[in-house]
Amino acid sequence: MPDHPIDIVVAWVDGSDPAWRAERAKYRPETNTDNNDARYREWGVFQYWFRRIEDYAPWVRTVHLITWGHLPPWLDTDHPKLHIVNHKDYIPAGYLPTFSSHTIELNMHRIPGLAEHFIYFNDDMYLNSPTVPEDFFVDGQPVDTAVLHNVTNSDTFSFMPYIALNCLGVINENFVKREVMLRDKKKWFSLKYGKLMMHNLYLLPGRNFNGFRNFHACAPFLKSTLEEVWEKYPQILDATCRNRFRSRSDVNQYLFRYWQLANGRFVPGKPRYNYLTLGEDDMKDIEKALADRRYIEVCVNDDPSGLDFSEEQKSLRDAFDRCHPKPCGFEKQGI
Repeated sequence: MPDHPIDIVVAWVDGSDPAWRAERAKYRPETNTDNNDARYREWGVFQYWFRRIEDYAPWVRTVHLITWGHLPPWLDTDHPKLHIVNHKDYIPAGYLPTFSSHTIELNMHRIPGLAEHFIYFNDDMYLNSPTVPEDFFVDGQPVDTAVLHNVTNSDTFSFMPYIALNCLGVINENFVKREVMLRDKKKWFSLKYGKLMMHNLYLLPGRNFNGFRNFHACAPFLKSTLEEVWEKYPQILDATCRNRFRSRSDVNQYLFRYWQLANGRFVPGKPRYNYLTLGEDDMKDIEKALADRRYIEVCVNDDPSGLDFSEEQKSLRDAFDRCHPKPCGFEKQGI
């Protein structure tokens, strides 16, 4: 068991809920916002996320499940490790209703009872092998892979490069890249990064951070990091939270991770994640990844492409069920 409690926060939405859809329809997205239906699509495999938490992270204290108000019918809401968190329970009323993951993420520190040490998951990020607390926190510090990366934009429809650049503006106002990396050189030039460490060598020159490598994986956070950034940049975070839908003018939870890296509040860790995209990667490859215990986590990402949802959904459920067929304690008996 860890020396200090470690919680998990996971956000979930059922975009097929008629009441939720009616609520969303009341608001008109502004220009440069992301309101694609795929952002809210529910694949019917969330129970496998819980099965893997129970099997692979039994040391977790509490799972804080963030929801608009709807819940999966199979979920046992009386499970002693489960805390159901409605948006209204922690997000300030002036930001509600929200249909933006950025608002949901930026206010996580307000969740009642949240531990100082917590791990944030999207609902498409699955633990994939047995873990220990030290996979995420060592000596009270988040375990992370500090690798620089040039932020680029691949096409006119790309969204996330804008968000990353907005976050970098805040970071570069507060930190000088070369000073940070030389101060914590053992953390930035760790052999645990393998070949990725070479990125830090050739991107070392210059005052400003060009970008950070994002692994689209769960992220360990200190609650105090979120509180610190809110205290220093309330106007920037408030502006993001007032956007009902994700906007290119936003910042997101990347900012908190970047802040921890620049502050040296992390311990170097080897990246052990795999990332696949529904509609692009073959389902056989997805199932193979879900059974590959070399990775502690696999992200099965939903992309707003022209996939056959019904067919892909059935194949994904079958793949999960072959890997993890046994119901867990978070599920109601007989459902």
